[in-house]
Order: sequence, then C-alpha cells, then structure tokens
Amino acid sequence: MKLNKYLKTSLARQFSLLTISIILAFSFLLTGLLIYQNNITNDFEQTNDRLEKKDAITSELDYSFNLAISEMRAYYAFDGGVSYFNSVIKQKENVKKKIDELEGVVDSEDDVLFIQQIQGFYSYYFEDTMPKSKEFYDNGQTSEVINIAVGQNASEIIRSYQGNIKEYTGNLDKQLSTLHDTYSKNIFISQVVFGSLLFLLICAMAIFTRKMLVSIGKPLKKLALAAGEIAEGNPILFNDSTKREDELGLLSIAFEKMTKSIQDKEQDLSAQNEELFAQQDELQAQQNELEEALKTTQKRELDLKRRNDLVNGLANTLDKQKVLKSIVETMCEVIGADKGLIVLLSRGLPHSSFGVSEEGVRQFINHLDSGLMIRLEERKVPFIIKRKCETEEQGFHTQTSYCFDIYMPVLSSSGLMEAVMVYTRLDQAFTDEELVEFNGLSKQIAISLDKIRIFELSEGERQLTQDILDTINEGIQLIDSNGIVLQVNTKMCDIIESQRETMLQNSYKNWLETLLKNADNRQELKAFFDRIVLEGKTDRKSFVFHQQSPTIKVIQVYCEPLTRDGEKFGTVVVYRDITKEYEVDVMKSEFVSTVSHELRTPLASVLGFTELMLNRELKPERQKKYLTTIYQEAKRLTVLINDFLDVQRMEAGKQTYDKKFDDIVPLISTIVETHQVNYPSHSIQYHVQTSNTMVLGDKDKISQVFTNLISNAIKYSPNGGNIVITVFEEDTKLKVSIKDEGLGIPEEAIDKLFTKFYRVDNSDRRRIGGTGLGLAIVKEIMKAHDGDVLIQSELKKGSIFTVSFPLVIGIGDHAKDKHAVTSPKGKVNVIIVEDDNSLANLLKTELEESNFHVKTFSNGETALEAIKVERPDAIVLDIMLEEKGLDGWDIIKQLKNIDELKSIPIFISSALDEKEKGLALGANEYLIKPYQPSKLSKLILQTLLKKDWSGQILIPSEENSEDQR
Repeated sequence: MKLNKYLKTSLARQFSLLTISIILAFSFLLTGLLIYQNNITNDFEQTNDRLEKKDAITSELDYSFNLAISEMRAYYAFDGGVSYFNSVIKQKENVKKKIDELEGVVDSEDDVLFIQQIQGFYSYYFEDTMPKSKEFYDNGQTSEVINIAVGQNASEIIRSYQGNIKEYTGNLDKQLSTLHDTYSKNIFISQVVFGSLLFLLICAMAIFTRKMLVSIGKPLKKLALAAGEIAEGNPILFNDSTKREDELGLLSIAFEKMTKSIQDKEQDLSAQNEELFAQQDELQAQQNELEEALKTTQKRELDLKRRNDLVNGLANTLDKQKVLKSIVETMCEVIGADKGLIVLLSRGLPHSSFGVSEEGVRQFINHLDSGLMIRLEERKVPFIIKRKCETEEQGFHTQTSYCFDIYMPVLSSSGLMEAVMVYTRLDQAFTDEELVEFNGLSKQIAISLDKIRIFELSEGERQLTQDILDTINEGIQLIDSNGIVLQVNTKMCDIIESQRETMLQNSYKNWLETLLKNADNRQELKAFFDRIVLEGKTDRKSFVFHQQSPTIKVIQVYCEPLTRDGEKFGTVVVYRDITKEYEVDVMKSEFVSTVSHELRTPLASVLGFTELMLNRELKPERQKKYLTTIYQEAKRLTVLINDFLDVQRMEAGKQTYDKKFDDIVPLISTIVETHQVNYPSHSIQYHVQTSNTMVLGDKDKISQVFTNLISNAIKYSPNGGNIVITVFEEDTKLKVSIKDEGLGIPEEAIDKLFTKFYRVDNSDRRRIGGTGLGLAIVKEIMKAHDGDVLIQSELKKGSIFTVSFPLVIGIGDHAKDKHAVTSPKGKVNVIIVEDDNSLANLLKTELEESNFHVKTFSNGETALEAIKVERPDAIVLDIMLEEKGLDGWDIIKQLKNIDELKSIPIFISSALDEKEKGLALGANEYLIKPYQPSKLSKLILQTLLKKDWSGQILIPSEENSEDQR
C-alpha cells in the first residue's frame, strides 16, 4: 500500500504529465501551421500551373504563326513550292488547335481580350490575306501580292500581332514572378512562426527540467555523501529526514536500513576475512608447485612436438632434398643447436644445412676424409668436441665462450655409415642422456633415408621402363583385369589425345569413351574391347579402326594378356599407327589402276591404227593422219615413261641438272603459244611485271615445270575459262604464278598434292586422266633449283600455283656495293692467272660464252698488281707458274692480308693434288687438271650465288651479247 502511494506521487508521473501537456500543445499549433502552409502551397501550384500552361500555349501559338508566315514567304521566294504551302496549312491547323486550348484556360478579362485579338488575326491572315495573296501569286499577279503587303499594311498588322503576343507573354511572366514572391513570403512567415513555437517549447522544457533537478539534487547529494563514507569503510548510520513520498523517499528509507545491516555484519566479515587470508597463503604455495609442474609438462610437450615434426618431415615426402632440409632444421630445434649440417655419403654428396655458410659447407665436404670423420666411421657412435668460439661466432660478446660440436653417424640397416650430422651449441654442453636420446633419433633418420633410397631405386627403374616405352613408336597401354589404366607411353597419349596424368588410374569406361570419341567404327571397337576386358576372351587379338581427329589416322590394336604364376592380372594393349601403310596400299591400288589406264589408252591407239595400216590399203592422207595419231600417242607414252624415270632418278639422287643462266620469259612464251593452239577453249593471259627474269637452272627441267603446271591448269578447268600467268618480283625472289578458274582443290588435300601418285578423291577429277606424278616432279625440280612451289586454292573457284626462284639481277643494280666492281661492259670481272696459254685461252673462251668479262695473266707479279687495281669478282689461279717470282701460294697469302681483297672468291686450277692446303689458305674451290671448263663456270656462278646473303647474284648483263655472238 505504501509503495502504491509512492508511485502515485512519483517524480516520473509528474514529469510525464507535464511533458505530455507541452507536447500536445505544441502538436496542435504545429498541425495548424502545417495545414496553413499546405493551403498556401496548393494555391501556388494551381496558379503556377495555369500561368505556365498559358505561357506554353502562347509560345507555341507565336511559333506556329511565325512559321506559317515564314513558310508562306518561302513559297513566294522559291517559286511556289508545294511543300512550303503544305507546311503553312499544317501550321494553320496547329494555330487553331492552340487557340482552342487557350480558351480552355481563360480566367481573366486580359485572357479574353488576348483570345479575341488572336482570333481576329487568325481570320485576317489565314482566311483573308493568305488565300488572296496565294491566288494572286499563282495567277502571276505579283503586284497585287506586293500591294497586300505594302498598300494594305499587312506587315504592320503582323507586327502589331507580334507586339500583342509579346505584351501578353510579358504579363504572364510578371504574374508568375509576383506569384513566386508571394509564395516565398508566406513560406517565410510560416517558418518564423514555427521557429517561435519551437523556441517557446524549449524554454518551457528548460524551466521545468531545472525545477525537477533542484527537487531531486539535494536528497541525492546526501545519499551520495553517505555512500562515499560507506565505500571508504567509515562507520555511518544514515537517517531519513526528507519525509518525501516519491522515489527518493523510498530510496532514503532503503538506504537507512542498508546502513544498519552493514554495521551488524561488519564484525562477522572481519573474522571471515582473516580466515580467507590464511587460505590464500596455502593456495599460493600450491599454485607455485603447479606452475613448476606445468613448465616441466610444457617442456616435454615441446620436445614431443619437435620429435613429431621430425617424424612428419621424414614421412610426408620422398623428395631427398626436402627431407634433408627438414632433418637439419628440426634436429636443431630438438637439440637446441644454433647451427647444423647433414651430408649423405652417397653419389653427389647431397646435403643440407642450417645457420652454416656455403663456404663452411664446402669446407666440411672437402675434408670428409679427415681424422674426425675417420673416428666417426670407425666407432660409429656420436661424440662431442669442445672448442673455443670463433670470433664470428661470438657476435657482440667479448668474453671467452665455448662451442660444443656433436658428431653423429647415420647408420643404414646393414651397419654402414650412410650419412653424417654435425650440430653446434654455444655455451651449453651436451649431457650423456641427450647423447643417448640423439642417437635414437639418428636411427629414425636412418630408416627414413633407407626408405628414400629404396624409393629412388624403384623410381629409377620405373622411369627407365617408362623411357623405354616412350621410345617405342607404338602406343602401349597396360590395364588391369578391370580395365583400369596402370601405365601408358607418350605415343598412346598422342593417339588418345590425352595427358598421361589423366590417363593413369583412369577407369575402363572413361578411357574407352575418350578413345571412341574420334573413332569411326565405334560399335565394333567397343565390342572388341568389351570381349577382351569384360569377358576375358582373347580369340581375336587385333582390330583396325579409323581415327577422325585432328587428321584421319588408321590405327591397328593388338591385345596380349599378362600372366603371373599362371594367373592373368592384366592386358597389354598396343596401338600401331598404320596410316602410312594403309595409304601406300590404297595408293598402290590406285597407281596400278591409273597407270594401266594411262598406258593402255595411248597403246590401244597405237596398236589399233597400226593394225589398220597393216591390214588395209589407205590413202596417203589417211595414212598421214593415222601416223600422226600414232606419233602423238607414242610421245604421250614417252612422257609417261619419262615421268616414271624422273621420279626414280630423283629418289635415287641421280638426277643431273645442266644449269645455266636463261631468261624464263621466252621459255614460258613458247609453252603458252603451244597450249593456246592445242586448247582454244581456254584463254591464256601472260603478264611480265619485272625486268629481272633471269634464272640459274636447267632449261629443259624448268620447261617441264611450267609445262606440267600450265597443263594442270587447263586440265582441271574442263569448262574453259581464263589462265593467267604472271611473272613478278617479290622480296628476293622471282616468282611465276599460274592462276586458273577451274575446279579448285579441297583444303585438306593441299598438303598431299606433291605426294607421288596422289590424286584428289573426287568424281569430277576421276574423269580427268593423270598418274599423279606431275606435281611431285615439279616439287623436286624446284627444290633442286633452290626454289619452291606454293598453292592457293578455293573449291569451285580455281587455284593459283606460284613457283619462286632466287632473284638474279644485273651487276649494274649493285653499283653501290663496295665489293661490286664492273668491267667496262658492265659484266662480272674474272682474272685468270695461268702460264699455259692454251689452257688460259680455253678457260677464257668458256667464261666469255657464259658472258663474263675475262683477263688472263701468266706472271704472278703482274696479275697481283692488276687484281689490286681492278678488284675482280673472281680469280682463277694456277699454283705452279713457270716464270720466277710469285707463285700461286704467294698470291693467295698476299690477297688474304689485304682487307679490300680478301673476300674475292679464288678458284685454284692446278695439276697438284694439294686441295687441303689450298682450302686451308682460303681458296673457295680446288680443281685438279684436267677438268671440263664448263665445271669452272658453274662453280663461279654457284659461289657468287651463295656469296650474296639476300639470295641475289651478280650476273653478266645481256647488253652487247649479240655482238659477241
């Protein structure tokens, strides 16, 4: 009951009632203010929207009127353009529409008056003036149009209308400005009123709060002082003198009772406190004992952890270097060593160290046969060496310190010392107990090293086996009885297009799916493996399948069971790539078929016409015709046989080439003329785009190249079309392209075109004869001429065959080269030093026929002076000169000591067989007499060709060649 009484008069109740009253009063005032402000805002927005709408309509009216007037004027200016008048009509409709919209927002007399003015102008312009002026203009009465504009003051009326628009728009802007000012003023007033109300509310709350704080503060201060005395341990008896009936009164009564209770129990607490102090001393002693035990346990735990780390480091890897590093670092922690080293006494002396310099490691390894090592190997037990610390080991310590080195052997299972470990501690000796413990650790290390050694041996044998398998040019796959892959070689991975890591331990289902992915006869291949792997039957040991990706391959599979002690534990699967054999077999069949057809066709003609001539009396004209046919077919047979023989000679490396410099333009022209006559349905176009058309080659073989390529272009364009031959120069190559508009070549067949007997597998081409040797011969001939043949083709659109030769240009093109010295006639300069006049004249004649400029000398001194002056492009030198003085050896030695002349090619022509000496002195070639003079000219040309790195060669100019002939 008393508590309820207090609550009815509590401070919280009083404070709550007053606060609620103030808040309600403020809320009523604020609500009224917000309603007032909302009304102001609504009135402003409605009025503002209406004025802005009027302004927008007025602006569009003004724009439409002005545009209509402008378009009408454009109509007059541009001679009655219909589009301009249509635009005037469109603007008339817009004006009418905007007048109707403006009538809908009229709310003042000014608006009504403005609408009347607009309507009047609308009637004046669109219904009266504009139609009349248009009619006058259309009738050609221009003066009447001018009279309307000038005489009837139409321009003044338009300007008056524009002034009304401007005045009305200005009034709207003023109304908008006044409206905004009024709205801003009202908002400001409402904000001032709101601020005043808020200020009054804050003042009222401050006054009330101050009164409440004064009422509460005094008794609370008294309670605080009493509480402070109690906290400091001073005896005090608090008496409630306020007689308040609120929370503070209730708190004072409770505090009074609490002080009385504290005084009653203070004596009991003192006695208990003394007893607790005694118990605390006993607990402190027990705690000290526990801390000592904990330190011992933690030390043992740390030792166990280090030993566990050592064991884990030994067991977690089979990498020797990682194990050695783990051993030395962990042992340093276990032993408490400052540095350590372990060295294996095996091949290569693998080692690892901690805290030891590289120089120190090398020093230890280099002295493994020292006395300490001998002692360790003989006794095979650890021992300790005490020594003074070196200066670098003492660091910043100046007093004398000692190091303790422990040498420990690591013994293998056979009792041999496998490794040696050395650890060093500074100023801390090793105990006998530690020595026994460390010896046990070394045995654990020995077991781990034995395990690594066994692993390395097995891994080496496994790698050797794998290397042997990888050298086999057939895919090898070892699977267990369940089909799981145990081992594969590189060739197998290439065939199945997979990595070895993903293949190993792969299930039968997975690797078979990978293999079947690119196989054409998948069902048969799967049935073959199912029969062997799943059913365990070996009646069929091989199978052939075709693999489609990335290129077509023919694979033959062999399977052989693996048995051990009479029990099968797996299967060896061998994959043999027989693509070449398969292609050769197919090619052989095609070749036999093609050759029999190609040979029998002309042979049938020869035999048939020969039989007719033998059995019948024929007219001379008919006989000549038959004989011509027989001759042509015999030539055809000869070409086929020559192709076979050429291929055979090229394969045997016995094909010879008589290379000379020739212009290919006349050669190609002759071939083109022949084919154009024989194939009138094809248009052969010939373009020469360079003047450097000389090549070094065998004229007949080059002719065979172009004959084959042009014949192919015609043959594989059965519907006729253009054959375009272009001779051009590109980089350092002379190129000839032959373009046709024929069948084209499939992309996958381009790489095989130069294969002997190969023909594209296509019905369109099967109707076209041929042995498949032509392009193979072309390729070999171009290769022998240091050239190449390239193909560009698009199916159904034609092909381009491009042959390229090393570019051969005239010596005049190299006039800037410091080594290129021309003769008076612009030819290559050659000096012959030969005392045999007959041989000198023979060599000179041969070289001049090859269009060289040649000078001969019989005396060594005279020849050397001439060489220094003329600096020739090549020198032909005899060694033994009859006249006394310089011989050939002396000339070579002097020339090689002159920087400007030492690069000139020297060709020794001598009866002495001292080739090695000549080449050692720097000669380019050594010819032993007698020899064919043509061989000399060929060697000079070939040397000059090789000498020029860009593939170009300085050759004799054809200028004045007719005079020499």
